[in-house]
Amino acid sequence: MAKPTYEELQRRVGELEKMVNFKISPQEFYFDTRDLIYFKGYRDWSLDLYDRKIEDITGYKLENFLDRKVKWLDIVYEKDKEIARDAVRQALKTDKYYLAEYRIVKKSGDLSWIKIRGFITTDANGDFLSVQGVLNDITVEKYGQLAHELENDNFEWANSLNDGIYVISEDHRIVFMNQTLIDLIGNHIGEVCYEALFQRDTPCPWSVMDQIEQEDGCCLQEYCFPKIEKFFQVRCIPIKLQDGSIGKLAHLKDVTETRKLELEVEEFAGRQRAIEDAANRAELGIFILQDHEGIEARFRYANNAFSTITGYESSDLLNKGLADLLHPENLQETMERYQLRQRGETLDQAYEIEMVRKDGMPITVYGSFALSSHEGKVATIGFLRDITERKKGEKALWRSQRLASIGRLAAEIAHEMNNPLTSVLTFCKLATGILQQEPFPEQRLSDLRNYISYLHSETERCANISRNLLDFSRQSEIEIRENDIHEILDKTLTILRHRAKLDEIKIHTDYAAELPFLSCDFKRLQQAFVNILWNAIEAMPEGGTLTVTSNFDREKDRIEIQVSDTGVGIPEDDVERIFEPFFTSKADGKGVGLGLSVAYGIIRQHQGEIHIQSKVGEGTRFIVQLPSGPRTLPFEEKKEEEYIFTTASHNK
Repeated sequence: MAKPTYEELQRRVGELEKMVNFKISPQEFYFDTRDLIYFKGYRDWSLDLYDRKIEDITGYKLENFLDRKVKWLDIVYEKDKEIARDAVRQALKTDKYYLAEYRIVKKSGDLSWIKIRGFITTDANGDFLSVQGVLNDITVEKYGQLAHELENDNFEWANSLNDGIYVISEDHRIVFMNQTLIDLIGNHIGEVCYEALFQRDTPCPWSVMDQIEQEDGCCLQEYCFPKIEKFFQVRCIPIKLQDGSIGKLAHLKDVTETRKLELEVEEFAGRQRAIEDAANRAELGIFILQDHEGIEARFRYANNAFSTITGYESSDLLNKGLADLLHPENLQETMERYQLRQRGETLDQAYEIEMVRKDGMPITVYGSFALSSHEGKVATIGFLRDITERKKGEKALWRSQRLASIGRLAAEIAHEMNNPLTSVLTFCKLATGILQQEPFPEQRLSDLRNYISYLHSETERCANISRNLLDFSRQSEIEIRENDIHEILDKTLTILRHRAKLDEIKIHTDYAAELPFLSCDFKRLQQAFVNILWNAIEAMPEGGTLTVTSNFDREKDRIEIQVSDTGVGIPEDDVERIFEPFFTSKADGKGVGLGLSVAYGIIRQHQGEIHIQSKVGEGTRFIVQLPSGPRTLPFEEKKEEEYIFTTASHNK
């Protein structure tokens, strides 16, 4: 025999505790304890109970009792009401233990026998307040007992029952079947029970006839009827038949649905274990949060993967709240989201969060959350994945691609600065020539003023060019603020204008008026547009027109920027791959395929979208859509950079 599980032992201990608490003798447990219904009754005979088995016993809905539409004394059989009341009086006089057996009238009008017992509580004056205990249906046992005492074979009372009843003689022959059982499996009166019911040639190994003859007791078994593929819980009661022999009365309760439910629960538990195992293997952290014992957003469950990600043991987490693991800069916003979600509000369910491991190391996780329940109360279930290393890789990719862009721009800008510098040298020589004349030619004072003015304007021109390049290349801190998208586009076009001019490309802009501001990192978004515009310029080696337009979709609350060129276009097979890292259709040495991939990543980080339309020989259009207005964006890399620098310094 297999050893009982820990859960099974706990269940058995719980049942024994109930036996002790309610003063129920072991003999009363000859049937399955699952038939016991726990209740609390009050002075007005109303009941609090939370077991739907009461519906099978009484025919009334559980809610009828909880809503006080039905009170217990209302359904006690009129002739037995005094028995119910007298049991209360007797309990108050003695040990305050209520015990009674009486009949109730079911909603269908049928009578059932009920056994009810429990402890009574009283007020300071000794008056009855409530009774807390158990009740169960003893109809079959009661009628069997009466039949035994009367020593007759009158079982007609059993035809009013919804459960199956049959009686067998000591030679295993069926001498009675009630109508419910006949309707279920057919009339087999006179046949041998093990042949008729169980399709066996010999008595069933689980037969209880010997036990009945020897002990005069009551037994509980569970049988499967092969013909109808149903499971029955069978209570066996010894009775004395008319000829003086001992027979068996069996009460069949259909538990097929219960067994199916148990199997489904077992299968569900198996699936849950499989899902949890797969989540742990995939390093997907799963946890449940709930306000509990004075701690807001307390961890109520955490799988192994979550423990690995955060560095905390599951037992440690159960004593902590989510706030204990959040980075201070994320704390307020994340907890506000939790509070709103607990109140039932719909939020963006997935976003990046900065957390701190047990060892103090900051990590970036991508979390998804949903409203759920735990132990009958509202809770939040979360799923998260550690993306710290991926974020580092993305940042390294962005920086390397930015440096590549700076290298290309530097060469182009050097050519652009050559013209104003040539002018500066020329005007310097002319001004010097005037100043070196002796005596000073006053008639040329106006020429000197003009030369100095030209020098100033050409120098300003050089300064603007270099300033734009320096602004673009400077490694500044991540800064999310409201920006004008037109300013971003204009500054980007400024540093690319000379490159377009070399290939005889005309630049045309058509901006919508009064666009809302955009929450973004100016330089990152500028990097994205540099890559897109550079791609468009290189697609027109023979010249053409580059058009940049902006618009605002009020319905979607999105700013739309379109970058169109009249270049060579992109083959249909390449369009779907155009944003893949390291994919390029350019000749060797002309690019490594990172520009558009980086642009795509930056736009997605800004919760935007980028689409492409292209036709070979007719040009390409990039469509960028970005959400307008203030919002929180997943850019929290300053602390990460400080950590990397600090760690590197300590490891030297």
